[in-house]
Amino acid sequence: MAVLLATAVACSGSDTNDLTVFAASSLTDVLPDLATEYENETGATITTVFGGSNHLAAQLRDGAPADAFLTADARLLEQVGTRDRPVNFASNRLVVAVPAGNPAGVSSLADLARDDLRVVICAETVPCGAATSGMNSTINADSQEISVRAVLSRLSLGEADVGIVYATDVASEPEVQPAWQQPEACPCVTYTAGARTYRALPFLAFLTSPVAQGILTRHGFATGEPD
Repeated sequence: MAVLLATAVACSGSDTNDLTVFAASSLTDVLPDLATEYENETGATITTVFGGSNHLAAQLRDGAPADAFLTADARLLEQVGTRDRPVNFASNRLVVAVPAGNPAGVSSLADLARDDLRVVICAETVPCGAATSGMNSTINADSQEISVRAVLSRLSLGEADVGIVYATDVASEPEVQPAWQQPEACPCVTYTAGARTYRALPFLAFLTSPVAQGILTRHGFATGEPD
């Protein structure tokens, strides 16, 4: 992270169209593809910094340089200051997930309350945790992680029996699977992009373009407002 931030400092002071983009950790797999397409179209270079949305917002409030902030909690954009109107560009939904093979035999939401299972979720201070609290289910959590990627890591390493992540996380990690066949329903999160410099405005417009929306769809994101 320190190296990335050092690079971000160098880029943000540039007079070119190069951009530094802070992004929610759940965009880790898709943003490189979006950045590559944008770079091919514009000749710009994008430097990415990933993390929990609230932690990134704290860095921005402390003066960390970034041209754009892509977050799963639009309220955070009010805290960091943006140019023009933020853009909603994708949405995601929660999935109860388990390590491949489901060794603990998790089969329903009721299992999230079991004392004999290692249950891992996101902390409520990050968007995936806030959405998890909206599930209105009893959850006996052994650990609350600072980002959804941390939950995914615990599951993929077999350090948890069950956890709650995004649908796109399950799709990207072969060592993790849904605990059971779950309907495509909310709780959901909406991803919003805010420009902190004027040179980031074209990138925000790109995120809603057919090309970018197609990339997001291929990675499992929904490209309309959640129902």
